[in-house]
Amino acid sequence: MRKLLMVAMTLFVAASALNAAPPKNDDASTWKRAKKQAKELKKEGWKVDGTRTIEESLYYFHLEEQKDPNNQGYTERIQGTTSAKTINQAKQWAHNNAAISYAKRAGQFLRGRITAEISAGVDNPSLDNFYEAYESLVQKLIQNELGMRFGLYREKSDKSIEYQAWYIINEDQASKARIRAMENLQKESEFAREHAKELSDFVREGFKLAE
Repeated sequence: MRKLLMVAMTLFVAASALNAAPPKNDDASTWKRAKKQAKELKKEGWKVDGTRTIEESLYYFHLEEQKDPNNQGYTERIQGTTSAKTINQAKQWAHNNAAISYAKRAGQFLRGRITAEISAGVDNPSLDNFYEAYESLVQKLIQNELGMRFGLYREKSDKSIEYQAWYIINEDQASKARIRAMENLQKESEFAREHAKELSDFVREGFKLAE
């Protein structure tokens, strides 16, 4: 009898997980989206690094994206040839890579604005050093603005860890980091000082993060 009760309880818990109810004060469409994403992620072998379920983690993540128009969701993945041996190591790599990726996007955006408005058709090798310095400063300063909300992980056949870090980046705060980077760069770059007004305007402009 006891074994039958244990089996029944197990089946009940499994059924409850499959038909998980949305959190209180739910947004039905966001919950549906989260469940669909979670189903695919589970099928690929991902597990949540945290106390919430994958569905709940995605649900609250998307709610936060929608709450503030300045919030952007961003996912950094440590996959493929990674040799991370622990979840904490993989998480740290993901954070470092996220800062590098953000800085490169900021640099690309700035390069496009400068080419279009300041140096169109001008071959200026010193600009490459300027862009590299800007990206390096942004990479350093954006670290504290990368708000990780949850992580997913899976173990490869060689026991190394693949990881996904899901971030919310607030554009108001990220903009302040980019502005500080440009202000610091003006101390060393003649180009930055000569075009301080235009460059200040450019770095204040927000840009979309790639999915």
